[in-house]
Amino acid sequence: MSRSTSDLSAPKDLKGWAAFIFLAFVWGGSFVLIKKGLIHFSPIEVAALRISITAIAFTLIFLFSGIPFPKGKVGLITAVIFLGNGITAFLFAIAETRLGSAVTGVLNSLTPIFALLTGVLFFGLAFKRNHLIGVILGCIGIAVLMYGEKDWRVSSYVLFVVLATFCYGLSANMVKQYCQDIHPIALTAVGFFSLGCVGLVILGCTGGYAKMADSTVWVESLLPLLILALVCTVLANVLFIWLLQRTTAVFGSSIAYAIPCMALVWGGLDGEVISWYQLAGFVIIIGAVYTLRRH
Repeated sequence: MSRSTSDLSAPKDLKGWAAFIFLAFVWGGSFVLIKKGLIHFSPIEVAALRISITAIAFTLIFLFSGIPFPKGKVGLITAVIFLGNGITAFLFAIAETRLGSAVTGVLNSLTPIFALLTGVLFFGLAFKRNHLIGVILGCIGIAVLMYGEKDWRVSSYVLFVVLATFCYGLSANMVKQYCQDIHPIALTAVGFFSLGCVGLVILGCTGGYAKMADSTVWVESLLPLLILALVCTVLANVLFIWLLQRTTAVFGSSIAYAIPCMALVWGGLDGEVISWYQLAGFVIIIGAVYTLRRH
């Protein structure tokens, strides 16, 4: 049975908060790992590798777990994972060919806004005044981030991240609305299986397999992508779905509160220069998400 948002606020729910903090940490670093993958692989190959490795790992876990197969829900599960993991893997990889990992992480905090908007539009969630204020602040935050970019062609790549966060928000609502009774491992394993098959075909068509023969590629790009897939996708997705099933889609998506902070830290450690525009955009977007959380 799911819990309300206030339940997770209770100090005794240490498991929930531990999952929340862990997710913020690993997802905050995922943008740096994507950037490392782009050193030797194209954006399409980075996304295909991430999906394929994840699919193989989830399939093995599922086969040895003894968890029941979710009969009659394969189509729904595939749609949820396609939206929340398939499309977004490609969008983020493309975006980071022109955007830094830190600013990408900041933009990821728009996810709760889209979780709210898709909840209102498609799932009957009530729309309140603070919701409107939050959406307006979110749009201002995006504008500040885009204005801070000197090259508009670079700034336009922000839209790939915005579309990805929309997909995240819609997928989160679908998990909450339709997938409460499905085990997180079953949901992710079944959903990723078909995506993984597509990813393996893409790698064959683009020459991705040939690049893996180079030891330098393994150290500089493939190892970060393995960590990205196994930790930031496999483990993190199971925990995120578990968190969504315990709380609400908007609260689960508000993990984006903490992700930008960690992304800025990871980006700074990786040598990225953090501008005042990025910091201002970050503060405004966090203010938007905070406003959306108010009752």
